[in-house]
Amino acid sequence: MPAELFTTLEGIWFLLAGLFLIGYALTDGFDLGTGILTIFTGKEDNRQILYNAVAPVWDGNEVWLIAGGGMLFAAFPVVYAASFSGFYFAIFLVLWALIGRAVAFEYRNRKDSTLWKKVWDWIYWIGNFVPALLFGVAVGNAVVGVPIDQQGVYHGSFFTLLRPVPLLMGVVGLFMFLMHGSAYLLRKTEGEVFELARKSAFAGIAGYTVSLVITDFLLAVTSPELYANYFKYPLFWIAPVMIIVGLAVYFKNLISRNYTKVIYGSTLVSIGTVLTIALASYPVLMRSTINPEYNLTIWNSASSHITLTVMLVATLTIMPVVIFYTVYVYRVFKGKVSSEGGYH
Repeated sequence: MPAELFTTLEGIWFLLAGLFLIGYALTDGFDLGTGILTIFTGKEDNRQILYNAVAPVWDGNEVWLIAGGGMLFAAFPVVYAASFSGFYFAIFLVLWALIGRAVAFEYRNRKDSTLWKKVWDWIYWIGNFVPALLFGVAVGNAVVGVPIDQQGVYHGSFFTLLRPVPLLMGVVGLFMFLMHGSAYLLRKTEGEVFELARKSAFAGIAGYTVSLVITDFLLAVTSPELYANYFKYPLFWIAPVMIIVGLAVYFKNLISRNYTKVIYGSTLVSIGTVLTIALASYPVLMRSTINPEYNLTIWNSASSHITLTVMLVATLTIMPVVIFYTVYVYRVFKGKVSSEGGYH
């Protein structure tokens, strides 16, 4: 394990960046996975249950995304500038999708009309599907590499981002969120929605496993340098082992019908996936396909030490409050949900 991860401000902020990503994957991840299932049931009561399952927590879960963006801006401003300019159209799509999801929550039940609700259901589905896919594509491009020059200027278009490996990483992320959302619904629902969640859990683990194997094979062929860290730092193998253990726990509990514990498996898979990608790329945050010397690393893209210090103190002060509040909300709204109540 590289000592600089724990002894330098840049290394500590690299770990904190991973923590923000894990926080988002574990919380808003099941929101996205739950929302993807809304078009797979035609009954109004079932769709209302899917909304109600995440209604009390979805907006709080997005705090991790907002905090992650703020962290990137403050700690690694060069990466923030390069990614937000290079991925501008993709980020624009994700932003509008998330806005559509939020508006769907507020407006869907304001009018007793089948057509009205159907339109908002599709907007809500797009608001979950697009981010679930494009978040993985964005991470895939940062890891595999994009055409950025010495000044961090992106030389490409939106379609430059849609290459096979990053797209496959987007599919991996999509199925990971579906696994997590299905596991969450197995704890929160009953009846037909529970059966839908059970079937989608099997589909999610199958899709994740297949897409992950294909992605790893292509990465081994096209970007073997991404595996170097695992031979240099043997402790890094903990991350991919977490994925394997998580898949085993997930599948075992599904087969044994111990449905309340399925989410333990998807939690391990989500944490392991984020860590595996981050540790494979370390210390690079955004790779350049023009010249490896133009890679944006934690060393050449970080803010000044005074900025990193002030931000570290603020983060360590506020983060426990956020975690406490999150745990408290989940305890308050634990238990099964029905089609009654919810938004409006």
